[in-house]
Amino acid sequence: MLIYGKEIRESVKERLKKTAQEMQLSMTIVQVGDEGPSGAYINGIRSFARDVGIEVTVLNFSDQISEAELLKKIDELNNEPALTGIMLQKPLPAHINADLIVNSIDYHKDVEGIHPFNLGRLLTKEPVVKPTTPKAVIRMIKDHNIEIEGQKVTIIGRSTILGGPLAVMMTAENATVTVCHTRTRNLVQEIKNADIVVAALGKMNFVTADMIKEDGVIIDAGINFDENGKMMGDVHPDARAKAKIASAVPGGVGMITVAELFDNLRILGEKN
Repeated sequence: MLIYGKEIRESVKERLKKTAQEMQLSMTIVQVGDEGPSGAYINGIRSFARDVGIEVTVLNFSDQISEAELLKKIDELNNEPALTGIMLQKPLPAHINADLIVNSIDYHKDVEGIHPFNLGRLLTKEPVVKPTTPKAVIRMIKDHNIEIEGQKVTIIGRSTILGGPLAVMMTAENATVTVCHTRTRNLVQEIKNADIVVAALGKMNFVTADMIKEDGVIIDAGINFDENGKMMGDVHPDARAKAKIASAVPGGVGMITVAELFDNLRILGEKN
């Protein structure tokens, strides 16, 4: 059975509409260059913002901008009192240190939940804005009444914005978590042992039908584009068909991720 994120997205959207009427919220997206998939994601954010009545500004800089110039602009945004949240659209050009730019964002305005301060607070279980895609994964699972507590969860991918934080968040939900990566031994067996598999490595159709069990749940958090520009997940369609429950791509986790971004903006607005 395929599960989708549209109803969840619409539910979050309705709540945010009410919040936007009661609280002034605004977000600035910092984009360097104009990569195709990045533009599509930003357009999705703009559309969501229009629907809920929240101001979103996109600052698009040339891919020739220097690191120092970009840092200066981030500092200016940090000091804008009326600005609720800052989002850094990736990827950045090779000459710019992405970690340095992320670290320069005031964590009070870190709408994506990826600043080291906010990531660190995940470990201490303090109230915090959490990374948007991991939030979307957990919301999708819970809202479809899939049990997490006590389940064996295997996450494929260990990035600092998806796999790593998701492992911490799943552990907080009392799951038993295994994080797999390129050097994992017996990867197929680790995946087959899982009650819930989350594919989060960014490799198109990486998870095949022979890797999963028929009564399992598989959540595809991968976003890839084939040679025709079609969005594809990390999970092969045959694997989705074999699983008891599988998230759709497109129309699954990605539908919720933008909603979680604005939910984080709400949290920042309430805290500030």
